[in-house]
Amino acid sequence: MRIPVRKSKRLALPFGPPVISVDVEDWPQSSWDHSLPITERAASNTRRVLALLSEAGVHATMFVLGKFAEKFPAVVREIHAQGHEVASHGYGHVEIFRQSQEEFTKDIRRSKEILEQIIGARVRGYRAPDFSVVRETLWALRILSEAGFDYDSSIFPIRHARYGIPDWPVSPVRLDLGNGNTITECPIATFHWIGKNWPVGGGGYHRLLPGSVSRHLASRVMESNPFVFYCHPYEFDPLELKESAFRIPLSVRLHQSLGRRWFKARFKSFLHRFGGCRMRDLIDAFDWPQFHLDSQRGHSLVRNPQQKELAAKIII
Repeated sequence: MRIPVRKSKRLALPFGPPVISVDVEDWPQSSWDHSLPITERAASNTRRVLALLSEAGVHATMFVLGKFAEKFPAVVREIHAQGHEVASHGYGHVEIFRQSQEEFTKDIRRSKEILEQIIGARVRGYRAPDFSVVRETLWALRILSEAGFDYDSSIFPIRHARYGIPDWPVSPVRLDLGNGNTITECPIATFHWIGKNWPVGGGGYHRLLPGSVSRHLASRVMESNPFVFYCHPYEFDPLELKESAFRIPLSVRLHQSLGRRWFKARFKSFLHRFGGCRMRDLIDAFDWPQFHLDSQRGHSLVRNPQQKELAAKIII
């Protein structure tokens, strides 16, 4: 099965095109205060991203926050109508490690129900706020499977103070969770160098790295593994923090705004060179290696013999 993408002179790589994913949320509510209402700015920024994707002829996966969908159902319908995949980003953007299993179950089921009622189609994928499926919260994958999700894209195979499982496989794997439950995990892209994985998949890392470096590293990754790119609509809004009504510490302002003014140009260059596809296109394209979670060791990998054939199937 080939991943559908508009024909062009874009660079063809064994594991291209990359997955383009967008976490649809509002910066003040997601990063500053979870109790804040979603702002109109979040809707306008999301429409800005939709226009860029349309211009490039690329379909993406949009991980939509439940609170955003409640306030802007028309935008969610636009996302779906334009051929993008609507997936879940949870309801209130609360990290999994701050929730009990019961709270997490209610959060994801609420979000899934809201999105499915808006678009009239099943929501297959989930991404946790702040990549908060970590070693201590791997229990969340079983709950996601039981709630009817086919795949998750919450694990970052890096070492980070707040998130990441550095020894997690860097390509998608199908998880056997026991009791007949399965889910496919599709990790964020990393580049392996000097013995460790480095984050190169998008977001703040894409804002800080020079565009030419980001594109070079992405092409290197796609020679041997799929590439999952992610971003947020607010990263295309360089004036947001300057015009914010909140008193934001200078350190936060610098960290969160640095690179926003050239993010749009870098995103357009990335799409022009590589194109892009939806997460579900990648998930459905291959018979991914099986990965069995082990309650004692955390996880253990069982490789699928068809893995060697994957690269030949994705060439466009």
